[in-house]
Amino acid sequence: MKTILLLITLIFSAMAVSSCTNDEGDTDFEILTPEEEQQAALKLEQEKAN
Repeated sequence: MKTILLLITLIFSAMAVSSCTNDEGDTDFEILTPEEEQQAALKLEQEKAN
């Protein structure tokens, strides 16, 4: 029973480690100004109201 649980743990650990990627193109962050953030919040509120 312990060996089965160990194997299951190892399989899930391997899946978690292998799913982590380091794409070089994903380092670009979008910087929002406070005005843009406020406009986005207003749009979201308007969409919820409709």
